[in-house]
Amino acid sequence: MDTGLECVNLVPWRWQKRTSTINKFSIIITRVSDYQSFGNMRIAITADNHLTDKKKHPERWKTLENILNDIREKDINKIIICGDLFNDDCHNYSEFDKLTDKYNNIDFLIIPGNHDPNISEKAITGSNVTIYTEPEVISFNDSDYSFFFLPYKPKITMGQQFVSYQEDLIPREWILISHGDWADSIRTPNPIEPDVYMPLSRKDIANYKPTLTILGHIHKPLDDTDYNVHYVGSPCGLDITETGRRRYSILDTKNLDLEHINVDSEVIYFDETINIWPMENEDEYLKNQIAKIKERWDLNSEEMSKAKIRIKIKGYSSNIRKLKDFCEKSFEGFSFWNNEKPDISEVYESYNYELLKITEKVVARIDQQSWVEIEGEPIKNEIISKAIKTIYSIS
Repeated sequence: MDTGLECVNLVPWRWQKRTSTINKFSIIITRVSDYQSFGNMRIAITADNHLTDKKKHPERWKTLENILNDIREKDINKIIICGDLFNDDCHNYSEFDKLTDKYNNIDFLIIPGNHDPNISEKAITGSNVTIYTEPEVISFNDSDYSFFFLPYKPKITMGQQFVSYQEDLIPREWILISHGDWADSIRTPNPIEPDVYMPLSRKDIANYKPTLTILGHIHKPLDDTDYNVHYVGSPCGLDITETGRRRYSILDTKNLDLEHINVDSEVIYFDETINIWPMENEDEYLKNQIAKIKERWDLNSEEMSKAKIRIKIKGYSSNIRKLKDFCEKSFEGFSFWNNEKPDISEVYESYNYELLKITEKVVARIDQQSWVEIEGEPIKNEIISKAIKTIYSIS
């Protein structure tokens, strides 16, 4: 309960900007309710929500609300949003004002991203909302680390902006919160956004030494443990290319433990390709392949109702109609993305069983290799598909 009383809290002077100092300490006045919440404080973090008109994409709003309900149950009263809270076609924020009013015990700390670079507190009215439209170094009173909130700006790198704040960015004692491209993330440009957006380089990390970096912009959750750079990822897949379970993060501001939490997303996308070639028992082979896919998804009944799937079959078959019917029956109970049934447009008819042994040996050899998925490099399934196509093109 907020008694309206106030207390004085002393925190190290170097973390507080634009305040007078007394004997190297700043006097910070906080309300009792806020002060008590600082103890061993945890902060939730998300990004790339891409909210639109609520009627257009209700699943994105509902997923964000699921996160807010979850952190409220965990007694967390702050959430950082690392850019692209809104999609670029969203210019009315009244629905978001209603949301922040509903969760008025949670503080929303927001930086603009490349899709919502012009959002500000002029348009968003919630008293529990702070939007960092300019770079700012702030602190939380229980933490020995400062936070550098760096909003997205076009035609500039993150490192170029560090220069003006280097006195406040004490090596290994600050956390970067921003929105843009990390050096390792731009090896495979986003096909929707092929340009480079406010990049952060390894040299920037080496020169300014943030102890932790949390970014928005890349929708796929990524963790570069070598440099302690993390993309929290979009909490709700925007389309069929953003597959699998999504997450948000919780940061303990005292010890910097970063915990990733599975999001109760309103939609979960899966996009799978199955390679096929003529064999004595195609049904049994397909049955095993589909079973492995479902095992990898590992969906409970509630998640299954939220799943949207796309299935593509590629290769060669002696009975394409039978293949199609079997595949459709195997995925009964699932919702197909855009109501598309399994795609067999790249399955070709072939009765050449003489190539079966060659194909089996090649696929087995590929399976024996140790495959590590690297962004921008073909995955094992794609290599198998190319190999099969090469073998059967001989005939």
